Amino acid sequence: MKMQYLIGGDIINKEKNKKFILKEKQREITLVIVTAIVLILFFSGFSIGKEITNTNIKVNAQVAEPIIEIENNPSVSITAINNVGYYDFIVKNYNENNKITDVELFYTIELISKLNESISVNIYKDNQKLNLTNQKTDKIYIGKDKKEEHHYKLEITYDKTKSISIQDIIEDIQIKVHSEQKKI
Repeated sequence: MKMQYLIGGDIINKEKNKKFILKEKQREITLVIVTAIVLILFFSGFSIGKEITNTNIKVNAQVAEPIIEIENNPSVSITAINNVGYYDFIVKNYNENNKITDVELFYTIELISKLNESISVNIYKDNQKLNLTNQKTDKIYIGKDKKEEHHYKLEITYDKTKSISIQDIIEDIQIKVHSEQKKI
């Protein structure tokens, strides 16, 4: 048998009353929890926001100056009688004002000329023969901390017996030094 109560003229059974009271308690508990979280966040000093800052940095920088100088000697003439000639040159890492390069460098030496079979060339660095691949040397290192000079000798030999022409060959051999900064 169910118990019934008379409230305000309506008869409400006990089970409906319990459900109603339970919903009210849940609403009150939720309200208390939400209020507590809001108060905790408010008093904890935590905030969500966006910050904008400007920083001025003053820098006094200079661009590194690569220096590589070539010191040349007078031209050399080679004939059928005087068939061997030597051309000396120097590659330096400083200029005429004695300012040394600010960076480490690699360079190659290239011979620019269409040499035929009767002309042969060799390059020597400090009296040691360098390998030429397609008339170009391998990369050569030159430093930055102290003055350096690399002494080179270009040996040019003319053999008229290997020439197919009756006339002497008139040719210029140019030396090109290509440098690039060492990658860090």
